Amino acid sequence: MKVTPGAWLRDVKVEYKAAGAGHHGIVQVYFPKKYRPDREARTLIVLHGYRQRPGDWEKTPIAKYADIYNFVVVCPAMTTTLYESKYFPETVNRWAPIPGSEFISRVLLPFVRKEFGLAKDRSRTGIFGISTGARGAVLLAVRDVKSYGAAAGLSGDYDSVSMRNDRILTSVYGPYDRFRDRWEEEVNLITMAKKLKRTPLFLGHGTTDGVVPPRQTELLIGRLNELGGTGAGYKLVVDREKSMGAGHDWKYWGSLVPDVLKFFDRELGK
Repeated sequence: MKVTPGAWLRDVKVEYKAAGAGHHGIVQVYFPKKYRPDREARTLIVLHGYRQRPGDWEKTPIAKYADIYNFVVVCPAMTTTLYESKYFPETVNRWAPIPGSEFISRVLLPFVRKEFGLAKDRSRTGIFGISTGARGAVLLAVRDVKSYGAAAGLSGDYDSVSMRNDRILTSVYGPYDRFRDRWEEEVNLITMAKKLKRTPLFLGHGTTDGVVPPRQTELLIGRLNELGGTGAGYKLVVDREKSMGAGHDWKYWGSLVPDVLKFFDRELGK
């Protein structure tokens, strides 16, 4: 597979087996100008939102800042996943034969590490998402602590209970009234937030977001502060300036890419 430093490698097939059959996912990867295959490169797994595409990241300056901070940027095509860790009998939205979180951590991450010589340690691997991908980034940071040394989420939904009538969440987790324990404990990031200890987190949410209520991010911020904040090992960076008056769009997310990559540069090892 030919890699050109300073360029995107698009439409890479990631093959895997599930239920005895062969399947594949798609990923595109940006290699910074200083990339060398014989040196394990710092890595960012970057997650788009519901029904978006990996190529949407090219609307942002992420390649420019990947060059500045020397990160390989891995953008998988995740279509309609909620980055769930498992399917339930009630799940009707199965984006692929295996759940989204399983694909990222058990298939994609080992593949890119082996294929492109990327960093294998937590301290040099971060995860960043927008919209549904923000939920995914924080979920993976919580559930796969050994893989990700820092995380960032913009415009994400984290408290499933306060969105219990959301049809997309219901399509994966089943109806809230029948599965309250699942919604309140198993898939609720406000409940799971305690597992973010020693995982630095960057959060932002446009104050005029009409798709995902800004309160979703405020609930997660509040929970981390309740747990003791920085003094208790919960390192949190929150953008307020660029989020003021912003909506739920690539203009806003792109405006924060420089801040987010600077955050990862600071929090991850060289």
